[in-house]
This record gives sequence, C-alpha cells and structure tokens, in this order.
Amino acid sequence: MPGVFSLSIDVELAWAFVHRKKIDLTKVTSISINVRKAINNVFALLENYEVAATWNILGHLILNQCSKENPNELPHSDMPHPKYSWLNGDWYKYDPCTNVNEDPAWYGKDIVDKIVHYVRRSKVHHEIGCHSFSHQQFGDPECTEELAKAEITKCIDLMKAEYNISPKTFAFPRDYVGHLDELKKHGFVSFRDVPPKLYPCTKLEKTPSNYLKTYSSLALQLLSYYFLFPPHVVTPKETLHGLVGTPGCLAYGKKPMIPLKLVTFKAIQGINKAIQKGKVFTMYTHLRDFGANGNFFSNFEKVLSYVKSKRDESKLVVKTMSELPRGYNE
Repeated sequence: MPGVFSLSIDVELAWAFVHRKKIDLTKVTSISINVRKAINNVFALLENYEVAATWNILGHLILNQCSKENPNELPHSDMPHPKYSWLNGDWYKYDPCTNVNEDPAWYGKDIVDKIVHYVRRSKVHHEIGCHSFSHQQFGDPECTEELAKAEITKCIDLMKAEYNISPKTFAFPRDYVGHLDELKKHGFVSFRDVPPKLYPCTKLEKTPSNYLKTYSSLALQLLSYYFLFPPHVVTPKETLHGLVGTPGCLAYGKKPMIPLKLVTFKAIQGINKAIQKGKVFTMYTHLRDFGANGNFFSNFEKVLSYVKSKRDESKLVVKTMSELPRGYNE
C-alpha cells in the first residue's frame, strides 16, 4: 500500500491573532499585502508539481467590508461574542469595521475569489474547506454550542451565497477540536484532528499547568528537529458515524529557533515514513507564510518536488482531506 500525502493551506490572515493581547498591525498588514502579490506563485507551484491542496477558508475573509450602525456597539452584533475567562476584551475588538482597501489584513474576498477561480480551473483536484467565521476556539470549555453553531453556519452561508460551495472538510482554529456533533449536523465528512504531541498545548487559559504543558511541548518539539526525529504518520479515524478525523502531522512554517530547512527536512522525513508504513502524512501551512518569509517558496518547492518524485515512482498518492475517509472506509 503506498503512502499518502495530504496538504492543507489555512487562509485566515490577521484573524489568527485575535486572541492575543496585542497585535503588530503594521506587520500583519504588510504580510497581507505580500500575500496578494505572492498568491499566483503559490498556484503556479501547485500546478507545476500537480499537488492538490485543501484550502481552509475563514469566513470573515469572504467579506469585502463590514460595518456597525452605532459606533458604540460591538462589531458583528448578529454573532455570539464569547466570554472566555482568559480573553482580554471582546473577541472582535480588532475588527476595524472598514473595507478591504483600508484594512487588507482583515478582509480578503479578492484572495478567496482568486483561490476559488484557481481551484475550479486547475488540472488537479483541489478542495475548499471551512475554517470557521472568526477563528474561535472550539475546544475551549467556554465555547458554547450556540457559538460553535453560529461560526460554522455563518461560514457555510457565505461560501454558498458567494461561490455555491458546500464545504465537506473543517479545520479547527489552532487545532482545538470541539463540538464535533455540529460538524456532522452541517454535512462535514472530514476534519483535521489534534496533532499527535506528547503534551497538548492548544489551550489558551493562563494557568501554571497550561504554561508548563505548552513550554514542555515546545521544548520537546525543538529537540525533535535538532535530533532529526521524524514526525508522526497517522491513520484517519471515524469519530462519529460518517465523520472522520485525521490528525495534522506537521505544521509547515518558520518556527522560533528552528531554521526552515530543518522543517523542510522533517517534512521529507514524514513523506518517507508514510511510504514505509503505508500511512498518511498530513502537512499544513498558512497562506500568510508565503507573504512573511523570503525563502519560504524555495523550501516549500523542495517538499512539492519530493512529493512528485515519490508519486511518479508509485510510492505515494496525494489526497485532499475529504478524500482521506473514502480510502480508509473502503
């Protein structure tokens, strides 16, 4: 049985950082502008090496603009606003309520339009997935059913209205999994599950226990790169009837104190391990990474080139996230 490679690209821009106490708005704006310049090169790479991707779109990026009638009211009054005990202020406090021209880090319909157009004309079979509406923390105990349902519904409704797309794959923000029953109710068949780690470090509550788990996990990850330990490879698992989770194996991108060439080497290790064991290696990255790092393209291309070489040898197949359950259900 050949190994399987699955690539996901999360499209979220500045919304990935709304949980933070402070955001460098100048930096995230610069990155979002660079993304717009680089996106055609991303398409060209995928097309050249014939590698399909699952594009996980954040719902708010489908908007060209948003506003509020009363300056004193909170943005998106139609949406539930979470009351996370660890959150500094309102979840939407950074939402500028302007438009894509004034604040391109918070709106991205031009980007999503390009992705959808590319996916529809590509010679390889890409997929459009859902990444929620505003990057909520689904696995947090304070993320209510009402909030999870609203986040999923809003994103799906925007995709349907703008592009006539009904997504079948869901990527949880920060890989913080929760409310799987809502995914099933809304017709999803696949989701990216929690990455295999020695310690979970997705929680954002500011407690000594979480700090210990987070920094222990990060330290172990750091050692794994410098000692050249290969990443995990996985098998998709049905969590609810008709809903299959596949853990993310490697978050591909620049990491603190880890050169990108080591991350690239680890990705190639993961591909080889998937081939050796006949399992799945899931690699995921973020579209903003292509606008944030000058040598990102050349390293990313090395991974795609290796994928193509192993596929040409019939040792590897490439699948989108929603295609993974079909193969393993059979």
